[in-house]
Amino acid sequence: MKKGVTLMSKYIKLLFLVILAFSVISVAANYHTIETIGDGEIDWETGLIRVVGYGVPPRGVYGAQAKLMARGAAKADAYRNAVEVLKGVRVNSQSYVQNYVMASDEIRTSVDGFVQGARIVGVNQQVDGMVEVILELSLGGQAGLSALLNRSISPTNPEVPEWIMPSISEQTSYTGVIIDGRNLGLKPALYPQIFDINGYLLYSQSMVDMERPGFTTMVAYSRSMEMAKKIPRVGKNPLIISAVSSVQADADATDLVLDSEASKAFQGVGREILKNAAVVFVID
Repeated sequence: MKKGVTLMSKYIKLLFLVILAFSVISVAANYHTIETIGDGEIDWETGLIRVVGYGVPPRGVYGAQAKLMARGAAKADAYRNAVEVLKGVRVNSQSYVQNYVMASDEIRTSVDGFVQGARIVGVNQQVDGMVEVILELSLGGQAGLSALLNRSISPTNPEVPEWIMPSISEQTSYTGVIIDGRNLGLKPALYPQIFDINGYLLYSQSMVDMERPGFTTMVAYSRSMEMAKKIPRVGKNPLIISAVSSVQADADATDLVLDSEASKAFQGVGREILKNAAVVFVID
């Protein structure tokens, strides 16, 4: 009897641990800023796009040749899906990648080439012969989507305004910036901007070195302040401020507005932090 009770106790304990593990995974997933588009997803925290494609072998083909042909079909399907996913990536409050692709043959060709350079990070063989291929593309970096579009689009204001560059005595020891943008209807984008309440531009793509090694995106996004503090780009001592509103747009709101006090603090972190895109937005 005692042995039966012991086994039952172990079973209950094991079941509890399994439930706890799934709960932790579920909670962690909810905090990640992942946006689903078609057959792919954008992880705005890590700056990665993942796309899946499926393929089956032709009828009457079996063995190794069937696997090879199914993989080729899955890869082709993943490339097609990747193009569609990329078109749905939000660039700013007014446009998506689709708008740039439609307006420029050069950008369309660049996007097609970008997709062909995607990394295959997973190939899964199903029992019914179907093959699943998972592609991964980078939003940032020298070969990423942000840099690709940035090279194709001439910024209207390539120089950093003098008023945003504090003197050495004004600079602080902050290692990055976290801006609380919750409850403002904010959506993640490749080129978000930050303004003060008078409309002066505090942060834009022209202030960021998108060609530097290790660059991911202009802003990382998180769904919790606790998780935002753990994102490596903001370092160990980030400035934490709150936005007062988002900039209302015809499409989605992607830009933030800071009040006078927060604007002054933001300008005081120094140009190097902005250049390195050490910025995180906390959103809903």
